[in-house]
Amino acid sequence: MKMEKKRHLLFKLHRLGPPVIERHLVSAIRSSLHTLYGEVCVATSKLYLDEYDSTNGEGILQCNLENLNEVVAAACMLSRIEETEVSFQPLKLSGSLRSLKQTSH
Repeated sequence: MKMEKKRHLLFKLHRLGPPVIERHLVSAIRSSLHTLYGEVCVATSKLYLDEYDSTNGEGILQCNLENLNEVVAAACMLSRIEETEVSFQPLKLSGSLRSLKQTSH
């Protein structure tokens, strides 16, 4: 079996309102992904939130390389999570988590 490649995406979640909780963010991205591309895409994307700081909105998403474009598109389509208006901005893409952590800090 061939090993799947994964990518890490550094992002900034701009918000107008109260901070967004980590699990609400992941749930919203998965819901958007499901609406746009269907259940199979959600399952094969292997979406995972590595890090997220709700105070400044920065975080690192991990997903399968094959579904990267779909995940980014679904996240960028977000406009509201719970009662907070949001805007998702992808900042940097990397194959390793270490290089993104150096960039974000």
